[in-house]
Amino acid sequence: KMNLYNTLKGLIMEVATRDELTKAINGRNLLSIYYAGDTTLNPGWRTIEPVALGMSKTKSGSGNLVLRAWQEDGATDRPRTMPGWRLFRADRCTNVKKLMDTFDVPRPNYNPTGDKSMSTMYINAKF
Repeated sequence: KMNLYNTLKGLIMEVATRDELTKAINGRNLLSIYYAGDTTLNPGWRTIEPVALGMSKTKSGSGNLVLRAWQEDGATDRPRTMPGWRLFRADRCTNVKKLMDTFDVPRPNYNPTGDKSMSTMYINAKF
């Protein structure tokens, strides 16, 4: 029963694809996403500047596709560090909407050479 619910929820909610996230990073487009991570206390809508996409580091070696982004606005578990850097599991980002606004300046502490939370980086924004 729960598996069917999760399958249908995934289809209805439109999970973020690697291709659409890559396009948003290349185009430096702001995104509106609905995020409900594994341990997220405050699932909800977030406005983000996506800058890197890769595989998360894990002890077992099998990571998840993750998105590094600057969160501008929206629901968060850490209100004291808003706006700020966040790491999102791509499969937990749903209803991704590309906004008309773009960003062209890297945020504080942006690392153009990598992300310590990723074992493999597929794409990193160019400024």
